[in-house]
Amino acid sequence: MGSYDDSTGKSKITEAKTRYTVLGSFFAIGLCLGVVISERIYVQKRSLIPKPRQLVSRIAESMHVGHRAAGPRNELEAYLMKIAPEKELLLAVANKNTMWDGMLDTFTKGIKRAKVSNHMVLALDVVTRDWCLENGINSWLMNLTISSAQKGTGDNHAVSAMKFGILKSFVELDYSILLSDVDIAIFKNPFEHLYRDSDVEGMTDGFDERTAYGSIEGFDDPSMGWGRYAQYYKHFNLNSGLFYIRANNRTLDLLDRLATRLAHEKYWDQTAYNEGIFFLSHGSYKSPQVSVRVMEIDTFMNSKRLFKDIRHRPKGQQPPLPVMVHVNYHPDKHERMKAVIEWYGGNEHALDAFPGGSEKGTRR
Repeated sequence: MGSYDDSTGKSKITEAKTRYTVLGSFFAIGLCLGVVISERIYVQKRSLIPKPRQLVSRIAESMHVGHRAAGPRNELEAYLMKIAPEKELLLAVANKNTMWDGMLDTFTKGIKRAKVSNHMVLALDVVTRDWCLENGINSWLMNLTISSAQKGTGDNHAVSAMKFGILKSFVELDYSILLSDVDIAIFKNPFEHLYRDSDVEGMTDGFDERTAYGSIEGFDDPSMGWGRYAQYYKHFNLNSGLFYIRANNRTLDLLDRLATRLAHEKYWDQTAYNEGIFFLSHGSYKSPQVSVRVMEIDTFMNSKRLFKDIRHRPKGQQPPLPVMVHVNYHPDKHERMKAVIEWYGGNEHALDAFPGGSEKGTRR
């Protein structure tokens, strides 16, 4: 029988163990590297996956491109493609009444001052359309008939009641609209100050943080004993004379409901507008479920905020130049509108003659 060298056997075993240990180490290192590399690739790919809003935006963009490729669907869209290629438009609805004291002229000078090229005055008569053409203002003539339900409400309210149907025709063409009344002084391009994260982004009738942005209020009914207290949320209505509305199915539903309602019911358009936005779904009723953002009160300012608060503050405590000031609270609209422009232009006494409210002697 051959002799067995024990030291040689141990040496071979040790060598094999060392080899397996080295191989195992390389395998473990390779596995770790593979995991790290795979993880990085996954993270990178995941970062490329668009968020829901980005995805919706990209789908919308592809739809818009498709529409452009197919050509305009009507004459209005052909015109819009020229004046508002980014599919956003500042729109004001006007008739010849707004020209009697020069208010339309003051309003459109603001458009030029702020360099808002993507604008349009939707003229309800030939006189207004011709005036716009003569003064270098984009315009479109749309002959509309006031519904029988709105007759007797006054010309301004009757026209306001029609604006939701007008807006619908633009939203159907995938245009997002910043609707503006003409009793508004424009100082900056509003499209540079919109958030665009909500379906409706509107100016409020609120004149401070609580009334504009909302507050939790208490209700007390002593007859309920330990359950006497309850709370509710309260804020002022959005103003239907200045708001940005994005083009999508929810806003189209909202506009369709409002246009239909006001064509058959004698009702204030602003009340209908807020009911359509804020009334909660209940029972068989489902709201349009539009998302809402309130415009900042010192950026898109109403006239109560300015005349009863801001103008009385020391200069160093006044907010910066606003984007737009809406003379919505006061009847002497054009006179105040012109004075507001002078005041922000440097004439610190331009507002002195005006009371805070509509009545003389009302400072605040």
